[in-house]
Amino acid sequence: MKIISISGLDGSGKSTQIQLLQEYFENNNKKVFYFHAVEFSIANIIARRDTSRCVSISQCSGRACPSTTKDVTKASWFKIQLRKVALFIDIFRFKSLVKKLEEKNYDYILTDRYFYDMIVNIAYLSKKQYIPFFFSKITVPDHKFYLSVEPDNIMRRDNPPSQGLQYLQDKKELFDKYNKIFKLTKIDGNRDKQAIFEEIKSLI
Repeated sequence: MKIISISGLDGSGKSTQIQLLQEYFENNNKKVFYFHAVEFSIANIIARRDTSRCVSISQCSGRACPSTTKDVTKASWFKIQLRKVALFIDIFRFKSLVKKLEEKNYDYILTDRYFYDMIVNIAYLSKKQYIPFFFSKITVPDHKFYLSVEPDNIMRRDNPPSQGLQYLQDKKELFDKYNKIFKLTKIDGNRDKQAIFEEIKSLI
């Protein structure tokens, strides 16, 4: 089983590319599991515990569950610490999920965002560099892409992120900086979605 992750800014087209990949693989008779790091997070599961939504991404049908969270621009020190604790727990929960999916003979896990994105989010909220002491415990995807898009282009798209241009600029600066550590394959996301998909497909 292979893991493919796509990281990047809000509105950069990650979900679109994951959907194209899922359709491509399933049309070729591959068993695919959709994974979203935010939806999978133990913090998000707790937040929606009183709703009728799915309890965890592992109980979904391999498709995305409706999101109950969104990226924020500010957080208290306490909430940032909670994010760090949740990240630690989620990394090990994911290892367990991978084993279960291997037993069920899945061919691919496609991740819309990954733990790399969560680290960038924590760094953004903390206003300082953050490398968790458990970084080496993150399951490294077989293919890990960074969909790089200029913030101005994102803001001109339909339904741009409500956080605004400055938020995207700050996050892009962090992604570019952290990519030296994450070593993600950088993909130019400023192009037509089909051209992007063909490049990603050629690299898998």
